[in-house]
Amino acid sequence: MSFAFVAILPAYPNYTEKMQVIDLTHTIHDDIQNYPGDPKPLISRGLTHEKDDCHVDILKLGSHTGTHVDAPYHFLKDGQRIDEIAVQRFIGNGILIDVSDKSERELIDSADLKSSASEITKGDFVILKTGWDRYFGTSKYYLHPYLSADGARLLLERGVSLVGVDALSVDPTYYANKDSDSAAKDLPDEASYGYPVHDLLLSNNVLIVENLCNLDTINAVKGIYSFLPLKLKDSDGSPIRAVFYGG
Repeated sequence: MSFAFVAILPAYPNYTEKMQVIDLTHTIHDDIQNYPGDPKPLISRGLTHEKDDCHVDILKLGSHTGTHVDAPYHFLKDGQRIDEIAVQRFIGNGILIDVSDKSERELIDSADLKSSASEITKGDFVILKTGWDRYFGTSKYYLHPYLSADGARLLLERGVSLVGVDALSVDPTYYANKDSDSAAKDLPDEASYGYPVHDLLLSNNVLIVENLCNLDTINAVKGIYSFLPLKLKDSDGSPIRAVFYGG
């Protein structure tokens, strides 16, 4: 982790006081909003102070609960699993791109990213600020803007290593009850449209972080991001504690 702070520490001798350190993570609880069809989390008591002189919780949750990272194995049968990815991949320089002018179901395409593309260098993280985290926990959260395949290709051309977003998915969110849910009327057809951005990014070994929050409190375009996952054997992803460090 020290490699990421080498450039920052000389400029900020008392960096804990002078730099922004922002938590970008949703709190996990039993009723947290999940992608439709994902397992519902359950946090129960294994041991308690009253009975056992200590407290231990039992956690039951999916690998994509809350703020999380997708490993290539999420969509690729032979893709890297979360425990196989070097820890350095989860900490890096990030570029924050503001696309908060996007409305429900609107595509984030290459034209929206081109003005920032020249700032992106190989290995950078790109973080898309839609502002949709303000709807987290409501039905409108499912109606988020999403990245187009064309936009994803532009990011691949720039050599990004991770793409993050403050929404439920980089692709559209599909509904299990699409036929009866009026909010799903503008969805593309899942069978024909699929998950092109997941496919493009993960097949090129680009990690995906979803369900970020508090991006609107970041005052800098560039900074250090940390998205460290649990080291879960053979898993396709993991909840994370997402953190921004910057001036």
